[in-house]
Amino acid sequence: MNKQIERILICVLWLLAATLGTNFWLNTSYGFNIFSAQHWQYLAYLQAAQTPVRPAFYISLTFAILLSLGVLYVLIRPKGVLRRRIGIGRARRTNMPATDTTYAPAAAMPQAAANTAAVRPTAPQMQRPPRITPSLAKPMQNQTAPQSTPVQAPAAVINFDALRNIFEEADYSVKRSPQIGNFKPAVFAIGTSEVLWLGGIGISQAPLSEAIDRLKTIFSDTLDDIEINISGFIIAPTGDVSDPSILSFPDPDALREYMQSHKNPPPEDADGRENFNAYSEYIDTVINYMDKT
Repeated sequence: MNKQIERILICVLWLLAATLGTNFWLNTSYGFNIFSAQHWQYLAYLQAAQTPVRPAFYISLTFAILLSLGVLYVLIRPKGVLRRRIGIGRARRTNMPATDTTYAPAAAMPQAAANTAAVRPTAPQMQRPPRITPSLAKPMQNQTAPQSTPVQAPAAVINFDALRNIFEEADYSVKRSPQIGNFKPAVFAIGTSEVLWLGGIGISQAPLSEAIDRLKTIFSDTLDDIEINISGFIIAPTGDVSDPSILSFPDPDALREYMQSHKNPPPEDADGRENFNAYSEYIDTVINYMDKT
């Protein structure tokens, strides 16, 4: 019984270690937190919208699952098979004297019967290994709880279409969100006077700051004497936000209230409209470029 408890604890520890290791790798490489329901919702939205997702993300997730199950199999099955073989081997060796009674004289039959009676109590050993597997099956079912408990749906689910509508209602032009390194913005919108908005939901400051720095590098390398004003936002951030170019909001309603008080002013004249159209075409070119890199 103690050995079974030890094996159960080892399996639980391995699943916890594998889950934390997988979360660390996906969060570091792709900015994806497997314990965040909002991240899973965002991934589901990308799949529903048929937006390309990096194949390396799926490969990493699949490899982590297969590795976890493979090690779990090694921890469970080999010991059960070894015990089953040992039990069968003992049963065969203890049954050997019974076969000798066919060649023994009649006088030796009582002794052979006594030996056979002594051997019979060992028969249950052949039934012992099959009972090992059912006892391990229950802990394997219970071990799924550490993975499923953190990924519960939040009370208020954020609608990404409604999030883009917030900027459209504020007279901004919403663009297709590009893949910026390991980060894909939930909203990517532009306004007059070379204004650019991008943001995320339920993320830390780091991936958004890296995306803004990468955009600034591209703009500085491709534009002369033109500065694009980049503003970022995070709804329900997972940590402190200290970057002055990034705003944080507790929910979409707070973002809507802010954008309604900071609407995009329309172009003042024909030159302003022409400049905005040129700026919009430039941003489209940058989006296509970043999707290919």
